[in-house]
Amino acid sequence: MAPLPGPRMSSFLPLAVGLFLAYHAIILVEGGRAITSRLSWEEDLEFERQLNILNKPPIKTMHTRRGAIYDCIEFYKQPAFDHPLLKNHEIPKKDETASPRLHTTLMMSQIEECPKGTVPIRRTTKEDLSRAKYLSSTSNAPGDEYRAGISLQIEGERFFGASGVANIWHPNVNPDQFSGAETALRAGPEEQINEIRFGWTVNPQLYGYNLTSMFAYWTSDGGKTTGCYNTRCPGFVQVDPQVTPDMYIEKTSVLGGPTYGIHTNIIMDRETEHWWLILEDKIKIGYWPKELFQRFNLGAEYIYWGGHVKSGKDGIPEMGSGNLPDRIPEHTGYYSDLEYQDKDDVIWKPDQRVQITVDCEESYGSLWDNEHTILHFGGPGGGTCA
Repeated sequence: MAPLPGPRMSSFLPLAVGLFLAYHAIILVEGGRAITSRLSWEEDLEFERQLNILNKPPIKTMHTRRGAIYDCIEFYKQPAFDHPLLKNHEIPKKDETASPRLHTTLMMSQIEECPKGTVPIRRTTKEDLSRAKYLSSTSNAPGDEYRAGISLQIEGERFFGASGVANIWHPNVNPDQFSGAETALRAGPEEQINEIRFGWTVNPQLYGYNLTSMFAYWTSDGGKTTGCYNTRCPGFVQVDPQVTPDMYIEKTSVLGGPTYGIHTNIIMDRETEHWWLILEDKIKIGYWPKELFQRFNLGAEYIYWGGHVKSGKDGIPEMGSGNLPDRIPEHTGYYSDLEYQDKDDVIWKPDQRVQITVDCEESYGSLWDNEHTILHFGGPGGGTCA
């Protein structure tokens, strides 16, 4: 990830999954270790049992400077294939882990490459399961998540890919908030929404720290009973031997200083109908298999680019740089080089048909530059939103 030169620049398994359904959950904010220290003997035993299921025997183990542990797991033993719908999943040999190489363009990879035939999977810890218990036992009040960006929905049209370059920031958040930016694709009615998302976030509830990190998410029913972040439960198939969708990002943009960003492409392979996550036009991190979804086979009906935050007990957090958008890339959050792919695999740029989305106008803003296909978004947050 380089500086950008301007605008172009099982009984218990549901509990573990609940950790990654922070989309609709709130945590009683305490350190993971403090929570773990108060576990009952029975809870501790159950956590140990579940960790034995979730964490596969590694071929190699790597530690990051921030304390995260990644295990190199044999490709077909990764968590994705524990999903009942993927028991008979077939993948072309050409897609079984990417060719070993160093990713010199990305600054979020803090681990070595895994050996051939294995992929890196972040190890689940007891602290993760402790947070999952609170996340799954308490629900948020309606309306505590807010977006500021643009959406594209054209009657009668389906989308088979969405891409763009997002600049990356480190917004201030409290332990019970999150703030980030994402590309999201959806299909289906409200009660059966199929959705996939990728972006960056500062989310202590999800990761246990407040570093800017990447994330990937999917659900096949609007998050009611299905859904998963990253590779921590069955679903997303990891392919790249070094870069995973849950790594923290070492370099973030500075107000008036260098701006860092990443190019993201979420695209359907028309042959297999799997949805691929590709970074920097060449790094195929992995894919969401078609078996997970009932509505995506005909393409997505809706695309969203922009910011996404969740409020906490002290109000709503910063979005992007913390500044309202002013069309100056070094001052605010933005998505540039926005494109989408139609049913004929033709690449288009969004036009005046996009809709501005701002959920909390007193705290956030969204500006669409149709001429240059650049979205500017962000805001200071603070207090509550009417």
